[in-house]
Amino acid sequence: MTGGYDVAPEELRAHGSHLDGLVDRLRTAVDAARIASMSDDSYGLLCSFLPAVVDPVERSAADALDAAVEGVTTTADNVRTTARDYDEQESAHADAFQGIERTSLGGGA
Repeated sequence: MTGGYDVAPEELRAHGSHLDGLVDRLRTAVDAARIASMSDDSYGLLCSFLPAVVDPVERSAADALDAAVEGVTTTADNVRTTARDYDEQESAHADAFQGIERTSLGGGA
């Protein structure tokens, strides 16, 4: 294989933390969306038709925010898992090379 790539697990973990911050902000938006919901009586007689129009859109927006929270949470978890996996692979490869080095230098296994 030519070229290759470098992975910095600490940067992946930092990105996971950044995503956690986004999840917190999204949860705040979800809470605000639920609190800002108006009751059907709030529109009065003149605008009594509006809840039938606004409520489905409001529910869809809240559902989209909930899905965003779930998606970003899953992504943050996956990024951290990837960082851990890279660390474990790096450690396993280092151990294997150290074993080869000990064996080739006559130190035994």
